[in-house]
Amino acid sequence: MQHSAPAPALAPLACGQTLTRAFAAGDELFCASGTLQLNTSALAGIEAMAGLQLRLQAGQSWRAPAPLRLQIMALGGPAQLRCSPAPAPLAEPASPDWRARVAAFFSTRRTLRT
Repeated sequence: MQHSAPAPALAPLACGQTLTRAFAAGDELFCASGTLQLNTSALAGIEAMAGLQLRLQAGQSWRAPAPLRLQIMALGGPAQLRCSPAPAPLAEPASPDWRARVAAFFSTRRTLRT
């Protein structure tokens, strides 16, 4: 049986308070209330892409495109945010071994005829 991890807790930020956090590729930041300003330097591994600056309103989320450090600031009042790790990749389904299936089919037919 697989247990799911508990939901990440909300982190409160006072107006103007800044939080710096490292994000892995695919991690998600959700703005639960207030307004958040996100700032980062150039994205790791993507030298041609300048730093990122955007705002999230309550109910909006953002997913990290690459590993990076993000500076998060509450604008215009207190805010709450939630950080969630990237979802685990889905396992590739096992490709059926058609040769084994065909061999099993014919061995079953031989057994029934004799």
